[in-house]
Amino acid sequence: MPSLASCCRGLLVALAFTGCSGRSGSVAAPPVLPFPADTSSTEVLRRGAIHRYIHSSAGPWAIHVLEVDLDRCHRALAVKGAVGAIGREKTSTLLSRLGSTGVVIGGVNADFFLFAPPGVPAGAMISGGRVITGPSAQPVLSFDSGGMPRILTLYSRGSASLARRRFEIAGWNRAVPNGLALFDGGWAATLDTATSAIEVVLRGDALRTVVRVDTVVAGASLPREGSALTARRDAPADLRAALLALRPGDTVGIQMSLAPLHPSEAVGGRPVLVRDSVVTGAVDTEGQPGFATARHPRTAAGIARGGKRLVLVVVDGRQKPYSDGMSLRELANLMLALGARDAINLDGGGSSTFVIAGAVGSDSLRIANRPSDPAGERPVGNALAIVASCDARR
Repeated sequence: MPSLASCCRGLLVALAFTGCSGRSGSVAAPPVLPFPADTSSTEVLRRGAIHRYIHSSAGPWAIHVLEVDLDRCHRALAVKGAVGAIGREKTSTLLSRLGSTGVVIGGVNADFFLFAPPGVPAGAMISGGRVITGPSAQPVLSFDSGGMPRILTLYSRGSASLARRRFEIAGWNRAVPNGLALFDGGWAATLDTATSAIEVVLRGDALRTVVRVDTVVAGASLPREGSALTARRDAPADLRAALLALRPGDTVGIQMSLAPLHPSEAVGGRPVLVRDSVVTGAVDTEGQPGFATARHPRTAAGIARGGKRLVLVVVDGRQKPYSDGMSLRELANLMLALGARDAINLDGGGSSTFVIAGAVGSDSLRIANRPSDPAGERPVGNALAIVASCDARR
């Protein structure tokens, strides 16, 4: 016979509601996993938001799962600690600060990040519709204005009209080694410090006025609501000449957009683990040797129930006999078992951090997993937060 504890857990799950609009429904039943579980528990955080903890000695694996119904009460936010793209902070700090202005249900660390400049997300980051870092070759987990999630690859499209010539803009808030890039206030207050870079500081919107043309190594400062066109030393000679020919007061026409859509929120990751309920081949080949096939702490995000549910997962690792971590293929199979139709791998290793609110009635946040760095939780480039957009505690 089942234990009293398991019966109570099942009753608690059955009494939980999935939405905030008066609709009732049971939270999804515990998943059928591809491995035996020694411990499995479910904690209701809010209506339509549950925390699962699974431990299996088969790995060994310690797994934390946040399942959230993406209705009008729950939305995902891409969170950056600094104003702009540069800087690192702990996931728990990012979410706690966000909690001062609203109800945070939980979240995880998000994208891989650079160490120079420190904390710049490796992929695109969009927050509140604003481009913090533009697209790279890696995919993103995106959310449109209605909160619908998609995993896709973004592209930036742009051009600049300089002295009756039109040049393609190849990067948006992202350095381009041999082309033209546009940086705006979403990036930072100052630009990069690349040697021999040309930086044309602009003021205005579509038709922008040249403020100055800067070639100093220190990196130019951006005016409030300003922007800059930059070309590094390997850019084509005609492009560099056209930039150097500009003078304060000249006008530059700028057109810039994202394709195939401009998300409201987006964070990057790599690789796509699952596409249309099929494990991708990249789970065995991504990155440097050992990145894909060795076991590491992992963070992942999955889309379930036709985009109506988001599944966030952290698997602890590098801590035998408690938890060894997973390969990307093991992680992909776990995401499938949790109901994800599509899933993406986020930054892992010492970055993997799982933060949740207390049980129903509590807004306090806590780190539920065990980050693997000896010093504890690692400062990261950005985080993915789940917040309540109405009173989800009722």
